[in-house]
Amino acid sequence: MLKVRMRWADAVVILPGMLVVIEGKLRASEFLKGLGELQLYTHLVRHTPEFAKFKDRTVVGRLLLPFEDPAVALMARQNDIEVAIHKPTFWDAYLTAIQPRQARSIRPEEAKLIGGH
Repeated sequence: MLKVRMRWADAVVILPGMLVVIEGKLRASEFLKGLGELQLYTHLVRHTPEFAKFKDRTVVGRLLLPFEDPAVALMARQNDIEVAIHKPTFWDAYLTAIQPRQARSIRPEEAKLIGGH
């Protein structure tokens, strides 16, 4: 049996001269998934009939994260994807609900491996 998968970004913002494809992730374990999804979405937007009239505009991918992750930021830059830090209004409540290790930022020894401070 053939299954059709529907894919969608969290948001597509239409600006003069630009389409911004946005994907947000809250858990550090999901950051790389968001990066991969953006690579696909920024490609697919050019082939999506609903966006055909905007095909002459630059397509920008933007990954929203609640805290900095230097390794993911480096990979994003290498793939021409922007990273922006955004904590939703429910962030504090969310943090108390998840395991502490899932909310931590990158460890200092990890940062040193990728040239961070």
